[in-house]
Amino acid sequence: MEDKNNTFDPVEKENALQAESRSWDTSQVVPAQSGDIPVIDVSKYFDSGSEEALEEVAVQLGDASRHVGFYSLVGHAVSDEVVDDAFEQTRRFHALPLQSKEALLMDQPALSIKGAGYLPIKNRKLPHRAMGNDNEAFIVKRDRDIALSDNPWPDENQLPGFRSSVEEYVAQLEALALRLLPIYARALKMDKKFFTPAFTAPFIRLRMSHYPVTPRSDDEQFGIAPHVDTTFFTLLTQDSPGLCAFSERRRRWISVPMIEGAFIVNTGELLKHWSNDEFISAKHFANNNFGNISRYSIPFFFNASTDHKMTCIPSCCGPDRPAKYPAISYAESQGVTQGE
Repeated sequence: MEDKNNTFDPVEKENALQAESRSWDTSQVVPAQSGDIPVIDVSKYFDSGSEEALEEVAVQLGDASRHVGFYSLVGHAVSDEVVDDAFEQTRRFHALPLQSKEALLMDQPALSIKGAGYLPIKNRKLPHRAMGNDNEAFIVKRDRDIALSDNPWPDENQLPGFRSSVEEYVAQLEALALRLLPIYARALKMDKKFFTPAFTAPFIRLRMSHYPVTPRSDDEQFGIAPHVDTTFFTLLTQDSPGLCAFSERRRRWISVPMIEGAFIVNTGELLKHWSNDEFISAKHFANNNFGNISRYSIPFFFNASTDHKMTCIPSCCGPDRPAKYPAISYAESQGVTQGE
């Protein structure tokens, strides 16, 4: 049941999120303990497709999404070779001369779409923050009205094979994300096909990030400033540690451990709203890179079709639990603040 008096102002919400994130004390980050970030193996369900395996993994995912906001995904069937190639392409792009990268600068008038292209070091977008993020990134996106071919791409002569490799990685991650939807549906006590109509043309964004070596300073700087994602969920892989997350159970910031071959998955604001706050959106940031070599990460942001109205999931609201948010699409909510 929806509260007819509730409204949603995306700009007001984004301003509130920014203000909240600035209040977070990130000065102390502790190592993760066993169980801080659950490990969820989907191979049994992916291999068998059985209802028993689906229910078993849905219970695990539901617990992680209600109480942690993060989990490590294993048994996902995306090959190491595909992931390794994605990192190789990320390194190749960021090794280009700055002039070549700046030709693809995000949101310049010459580009036909917003929110895609090159983000330079000290950028203040995605997430929007007053201080610049100490990373650079190449971003591509796709939705119902935007094809991957519409994105700005490096010249094939300068970076041969780059575009085809990135497109293949996007295809593999999208296929994985779609295979996870029945698990999310059952974790929320809905029919396993509940989310299918909402993802007929999912909005996806791939960010190929480079964290260069950064000199230590007294300033509060981040590789990526503290934030929550605006997504349904995010699939992340990184080549070395750097991600820090807030543990709701421990009430501490923890360094997220890496598991070989795993994706780190976190819930975003879209799913938090859709589930009437039953699933939590995960607070996180990326440390500055004070090491000796560059660090790379590749988050894949997964969302419902931009025009799909997200009415409160029936299992998450009722007469004694009214919907906190109005039925609203990604384009009307998160897309406004992301400059789509």
